[in-house]
Amino acid sequence: MSRRAWLALTLSLLFLLLGALAALVIAVDPFQIYRLASSYLPPIDNTTQVYSNAGIARHYEYDSAIVGTSVTENFRPSYMEEKLGGRFIKLCTSAGTVYNHALLLRLAFQNHEMRRVVYGLDVYSLVGEVDKTGSAVPFYLYDDSLPNDVAYWLNRSVIASFIPRCLRAWGQVQDDSIRDTMYSWAGRDEYGPVALYNAQFTAPQQMLPADTHLQRGLANLKAHLTPFIEAHPETVFQIFFPPYSAAEWATMESRGTLEAVLALRALAYDTLSAYENVTLYDFAAQEDWVLNLDNYKDTTHYGVWINDAITDAIASGEGIVSSRSRLDEATARLHTWADEQIAAGGWVF
Repeated sequence: MSRRAWLALTLSLLFLLLGALAALVIAVDPFQIYRLASSYLPPIDNTTQVYSNAGIARHYEYDSAIVGTSVTENFRPSYMEEKLGGRFIKLCTSAGTVYNHALLLRLAFQNHEMRRVVYGLDVYSLVGEVDKTGSAVPFYLYDDSLPNDVAYWLNRSVIASFIPRCLRAWGQVQDDSIRDTMYSWAGRDEYGPVALYNAQFTAPQQMLPADTHLQRGLANLKAHLTPFIEAHPETVFQIFFPPYSAAEWATMESRGTLEAVLALRALAYDTLSAYENVTLYDFAAQEDWVLNLDNYKDTTHYGVWINDAITDAIASGEGIVSSRSRLDEATARLHTWADEQIAAGGWVF
């Protein structure tokens, strides 16, 4: 065989192999990018979230969504639709920013008639750079371009890990309960005083000015949240400040970030309260939740019973921020609780 013939044969076999691998990925489609899985249980868990979300946002049946970071992962869509109506799905990104959430909202609105968005607005999610996500995202799965999906078709992890995982689960069909269990970490952790393991109660050496993050926070809101609110006046946006434990605000004070972070609450209110299809809720100073460590596994993450309680509160109209002064009063309580813990050098409630 001549060198040229050998090269042509080798290249032909290589392209055939690559084509066969791509065809296998497209046929199985472990992350449901092109269709819902009907013959196997898809690999949906906290380690695959940014991949699984792309298919979930496109193809699952829903008209309402809970959007947010890891503190929204324990919400139960079945309970939310019992209390709020509609059909819910979780569109959560652990450690995500408003940019991460915007990627999911774009797919949701592009593929569904959205009745309601319940959005957990973490103040942390507003401080990142406008053009960067908080957690790495395979953007080729979130856009509308087919050619760049080659990064999915020939992905080593997809071929070596997730295709075999799907094949092992062949014959197991996902049912409606997957909406509640996806990404949920409920029941895996200890709650109580152990929650203080990541807390800090030392006096700060210096404090960032209150306006440190305001410009970037406003840019993030204008780029990644308000466009959806403005473009979809028919959709109800119920946006809430999550109930971190009081120890988290003391930790922010220890790190010198408290003033800068608290200022973002007022910024969010001033920016979002003007929209008729937005209702703001504030659970950050809900005393019976945030002053009880039995609700927390660390300073920010609360148990599933708090997620259910948030659903109940939204359904009954509790916690609505009816004015800027009401929000400022709650913010002042957060500051006072932080000061008390710093002065005592520990948890005092």
